[in-house]
Amino acid sequence: MTRVLGIHGVRNYKAADTTPHLGSARLRADWLAAIGPAAPGLDLETAYYADLLRSERQSAEPADEELALVEQWARVWGIDPSGAQGRATGWLRWICGQVAERTKQHPAVVEKSVKRFFPEVARYFAAGRGPVRERVKSAMVRHQPDVVVAHSLGSVVAYEALHDLAGALDVRLLLTLGSPLALPNAVFHRLDPGPLEGRGARPPGVRQWVDIADVGDFVAVPKGELARVFEGVEGRPEISIAPLWPHSVLAYLKHPAVAEVIAAVRP
Repeated sequence: MTRVLGIHGVRNYKAADTTPHLGSARLRADWLAAIGPAAPGLDLETAYYADLLRSERQSAEPADEELALVEQWARVWGIDPSGAQGRATGWLRWICGQVAERTKQHPAVVEKSVKRFFPEVARYFAAGRGPVRERVKSAMVRHQPDVVVAHSLGSVVAYEALHDLAGALDVRLLLTLGSPLALPNAVFHRLDPGPLEGRGARPPGVRQWVDIADVGDFVAVPKGELARVFEGVEGRPEISIAPLWPHSVLAYLKHPAVAEVIAAVRP
């Protein structure tokens, strides 16, 4: 059997996940239901870290660190963040509206994507990086995966954790889905280890790295940049997984392209 470790992205905390074990079991069931029919025979485990990035903040207004990340994201889309006054909810809605115009998506879909993604990214880089990485590294060492499947912010965690574990694993495939790794300044230039001469390195111990991103995924930007700014990344032709919610991990896992890439791996 092919050993697979799944690493989730943002917005995976549930109140019922009273322990990391319960959170991981819930995720495993969801991922197996999505990918199992298309890729049978997998020994799938999941690394759960959502509780470590949970916010107790009650304010509906985005924090300054979140807005700073949104500003960098807006610039990737060619939007001047100073085009709207202030730096709060109205400013954020204006930026999302501008991106929606460029992508022909509904503004509410873009805004939902942004509000789900950037708060946890900000918490990861501010204080959560150490605890999250340690938990994910423990899962990697325990499961010794042939394949690591990492979605969204999980691709950032996986990249850093795999570098930390250089020489300790033999990963035949790193599969990133909807990855923001190439997002300049907000993510790419904050990675550990950071880029050298403008390029990131494929983690040691990873034989193959494949990246898949939906054509409408607002998180996986700039489009097509992952293979350009990281060594040894194989992109796949742009695909459409879910027009109404193009960052959904379950939609990614159900797509034939994902099953095909995993099925090509032999333990």
